[in-house]
Amino acid sequence: MAKTTWKYTLREIIIVIIGISIAFSMNKCAENAKDNKLKTQYLTNLKSDIEADKAHLQKNIEAINNKLELCSKIIPVLNSGTDQDMQLLYNIFEIVKYENFSPKSTTYKTLIHSGDLKLIEDFKLKTTIQQHYSNYDELADVYVRHTSLIKDYLGNYLVNHSDYDQIQKGNSPFLDEIKLKNIVRALLTTFNDKKEATKLGLDSCDHLIAEIDTALE
Repeated sequence: MAKTTWKYTLREIIIVIIGISIAFSMNKCAENAKDNKLKTQYLTNLKSDIEADKAHLQKNIEAINNKLELCSKIIPVLNSGTDQDMQLLYNIFEIVKYENFSPKSTTYKTLIHSGDLKLIEDFKLKTTIQQHYSNYDELADVYVRHTSLIKDYLGNYLVNHSDYDQIQKGNSPFLDEIKLKNIVRALLTTFNDKKEATKLGLDSCDHLIAEIDTALE
């Protein structure tokens, strides 16, 4: 009788252990499925953000190329002694406008602050994501330097070294064309820097999109 009871007890213990193991496995599978679904959603949203950033950067490249062309037209005319028409004034005010770039980083920030970046187990993909947003920081530095030059030098010149009443007399409003020419030349350099940084940003977008596509396959 005791032997039978012992066998029965052992069998019950084994059944309980098996039941717990099955329940644990099912729960683990459910968690994994939930994590995979969440990871897929993160990557899908992240790709959407990067594609929007890429479109913005492409528009910036077009605008910067236009500004580079305007600078090449402005420089030979300034302090040349030639008669200037309203086109010069228009071109000067066109290059005052500057391109901003504010990346769509909500998904990335959520990944970081929530700790969900751990859901992305692919080390290469995780590193590519982090490097991409680090590249944005470098891009922002170049944009800030260019904007500062526009505001501090060209903006200041247009306010303090121009007489717009001269336009009604058919004269150029720019009082010191040598100074203005030097400012535009400096801008030409920062436009080129800005263009190269923007190109690198676009390359980074393409690289990350390709990595995400591979992960989503």
